[in-house]
Amino acid sequence: MKRASGYSCWYNGLQGALYLLAFLTLGLGDGISFLWMIQQQGIMKEGNPIIIFIILNYGTSTFLEIKMLFYMVILYLTLLVQKWSEEPIYWTVNFCLILFIIIGTLLTILNIQAARNDNLFLSLDQILILFMILVMIFTAIGQKIDARKNLRIGNYFDCI
Repeated sequence: MKRASGYSCWYNGLQGALYLLAFLTLGLGDGISFLWMIQQQGIMKEGNPIIIFIILNYGTSTFLEIKMLFYMVILYLTLLVQKWSEEPIYWTVNFCLILFIIIGTLLTILNIQAARNDNLFLSLDQILILFMILVMIFTAIGQKIDARKNLRIGNYFDCI
């Protein structure tokens, strides 16, 4: 599918779906499963004192709002980096979004396991190490694809 600008809209649709999935898994999935874990196991199951402070003083809905806002800002920043970049970084951003989806899915699964009082198959330290390794791998792959493709993506609104 092409528009008058000559850019393919398929790429915008793919990236839009990745943004949506990243928000649903890392933002909503992790946030809602975390709140369920807190409901089942108690607030002291959480190790982050900032999150405990927010939930105890402002409530769970405020925590969820802050979490959603935080992830929307992160996703928006990736969009701005792509827009302002002098080089094509389409696939680098896509692999970053895929990484967000993977980490969001893992965090959601771990929250559900913790809520059910099951043994966790990964610790938070292991997830952090996995995240750092995947950042390096996915960034390298994305940069290599971007260097070969030299793909320029048009405006999202041209494809509507």
